[in-house]
Amino acid sequence: MFLEALLNIFQIFLFLIGCYYLVVALFSLTVAKGVLKSRAEHRFALLVAAHNEESVIGELVESLKGLDYPADKFDIFVVADNCTDKTAQVAANAGATVWERFNTEKRGKGYAMEFAFEKLFAMENTQEYFCVFDADNLVEKDFLAQMNSKINEGYSAVQGYLDSKNPTDNWLTFSYSLWYWINNRVAQLSRGNLGLGCRLGGTGFAVSSELIREYGWGATCLAEDTEFTLKLALSDIKVGWAHNAVVFDEKPRQLGTSIHQRQRWMQGLSEVATRFVKPLFEKGIKERSASALHMLMNFWSDTLYPLSAIFFWAVYALTIFADKKSLIYALLCGMWSGPTALLLLSVFVWGNLFVLIAGLYNDRKLDRNIMKNSLGFAIYIISWIPIGIMGFLKRDQKEWFHTPHSGKDGK
Repeated sequence: MFLEALLNIFQIFLFLIGCYYLVVALFSLTVAKGVLKSRAEHRFALLVAAHNEESVIGELVESLKGLDYPADKFDIFVVADNCTDKTAQVAANAGATVWERFNTEKRGKGYAMEFAFEKLFAMENTQEYFCVFDADNLVEKDFLAQMNSKINEGYSAVQGYLDSKNPTDNWLTFSYSLWYWINNRVAQLSRGNLGLGCRLGGTGFAVSSELIREYGWGATCLAEDTEFTLKLALSDIKVGWAHNAVVFDEKPRQLGTSIHQRQRWMQGLSEVATRFVKPLFEKGIKERSASALHMLMNFWSDTLYPLSAIFFWAVYALTIFADKKSLIYALLCGMWSGPTALLLLSVFVWGNLFVLIAGLYNDRKLDRNIMKNSLGFAIYIISWIPIGIMGFLKRDQKEWFHTPHSGKDGK
């Protein structure tokens, strides 16, 4: 009886967290119009950290060169990081300034970015903002103009919309793409509209050079984007969201590659969580910082919330099995029994479905591919559970995995 009561309390706790996310998601139904503080055209350094990306780096540089923004207001820089192919040569031939870096001990994008910032600060004509891309990216022509507009609203760090180059290749690339579309709309846009501060997504983001000078980069773990986001959050610096600044990247086509990539992300997130959860909690409580508490909730949803839900379901099912002696009955009841079952069904399923459909419709992402790949997307979502567990268990391992890109398809 005591265990069942405790599990019911825990279920209600999970339900309240879910309600919080649903309320936040409702603010994603519209794209808020910002108020410009200035119409200045800022100068940008477009940075690309690339490791053995000869198949895609040239196309990215050409895409950046075609940006609809004054040509004298941006320069393109590529860090060829520990490359053993022709990445440096291809990037230079395409028109980028290339720096080669060789360090087999400090490997990964975070270290490459640190290297690039040091190089840029040593130059005479330093840029006002650094805009970061991955080697497999392509950009909409107005990307930089949209980022500049958001910066002129007063933000020193801005994240753009992360889209996909190859959503229709197979069920896996579509699942990746749909997940990103949902995150862009329901998570990032809603936080931007509420002024809670968004998260940097690893690519398609801009930070001011003064911000890097003052606080340093220092983000060298496997989730360097989240690490730097939380570093800013602890200093009360919010990341803006530029919903119309669109960057495309290539999603993995092979399940094995996807598992390695996502496990690397979860390792990084789990490692960062061990360092930032406590200071975020203290800042949120002591300083009543809604932004810090929301960032803390993000960690909960990314790492602990799925594991907590699985733990609750498993223990609840075991208590029923011990009484009824029927495994199938126990599993079914463990999934839907308890005081909040009806609310879970009505609020989460119908509420979130409405928000997702509305968001996808507004972003013109709603088509028959969603129904066609619905089973694959369900498998993709479920696969995050073992990947998340493995990432958490290996959080202290910092081995970096390279995600190969074919460059066969592009927008």
